[in-house]
Amino acid sequence: MAAVDGFVEAMVASPLGVTLLAMLESRTRRGEGFALSLETSPASVASAAEMVETMTFGAFVDLAVLAGSTYGGPWISDAPSTVAVAYHRAPMRLAIAEAVAERFADELHAPLDHATQQWWTDGHPWIESLAPLFDRFDDVYGAGEFTWGGLWTATGPPPEALVQMAAAWELEAGPITRWRMPVRPEAHVYEIHRPEDWARLVTAHPRQASPHPGWELPGINQHLHHISQLLAAPGQRAARASVRRHVVPDWRSVAGQYDGIHLSWAGFITAEGCTVDIAGGDVSMLRYWFSERTLWLADVFTDPRPAPDPQINFSSGNQHHPPLPPRVIVNRDFILGLLGRRHAS
Repeated sequence: MAAVDGFVEAMVASPLGVTLLAMLESRTRRGEGFALSLETSPASVASAAEMVETMTFGAFVDLAVLAGSTYGGPWISDAPSTVAVAYHRAPMRLAIAEAVAERFADELHAPLDHATQQWWTDGHPWIESLAPLFDRFDDVYGAGEFTWGGLWTATGPPPEALVQMAAAWELEAGPITRWRMPVRPEAHVYEIHRPEDWARLVTAHPRQASPHPGWELPGINQHLHHISQLLAAPGQRAARASVRRHVVPDWRSVAGQYDGIHLSWAGFITAEGCTVDIAGGDVSMLRYWFSERTLWLADVFTDPRPAPDPQINFSSGNQHHPPLPPRVIVNRDFILGLLGRRHAS
């Protein structure tokens, strides 16, 4: 698979990638529990590489989501210093990245699976204001890294990662309703496996970004004294002190060419929060996606139906016997209305 080429190099260049490598090494140190240790040694690197060889894919991506949302996340005050140290020590952890590529490369780079897409919601009333979707593409989040005019799905999320994914997506207010959203085979999907794939999308469909809200690029929340250590880290691609222009996708233009934009797990690990240069000196950055996901820009779905366990409640340990029924606010007619279909078939 051509997309697999260069994954190791991309992982050790990515802010999420280097943070994840530090987390994997931390898991081999006794007595540290789930704490992140930035220390490294040849012995613990070797132990981490061996640990990866026996990990499940679900356990691995669970750590990746935690790394991207908690330790290197856009709202974490000490993320710049954490990522800076992780960059300094990334060359010593190359064996861990190689073990990840050896064990998980195919799953990390898996293209969109049309049959296993899931849409999750906590049923918050604000979602009603989005209906119908696939029209207001100029209604964007943050600097424009995604549009509220689209619909998010995930590909058959691994059970081990469910809790972290829900937390990263900020679906923590109550029970989560999950629906299967099978996709028609003719849907035109753009795949993102690397930051450069995001750059190509932005180059083809550019739009001047709104002011960036985080610490990574110049904006209202960037304070250079907080990121000075990170800016000095060799090879870092997590932050810039100045840019000519910050460019994001023009989602209305993207929707004219693609039905959906799929970020693979490899794309998430290598591109989330990673600055990338665009022609002419501009800069872009995929941010706030937080996991493998697809942003749908058109109704390309067949018949929505509840997932096998349609309602889950992580706060109660998801102990439901039998499983809870779907919440009324997100029944089938509600979803069809959200998609812009007038009547249930």
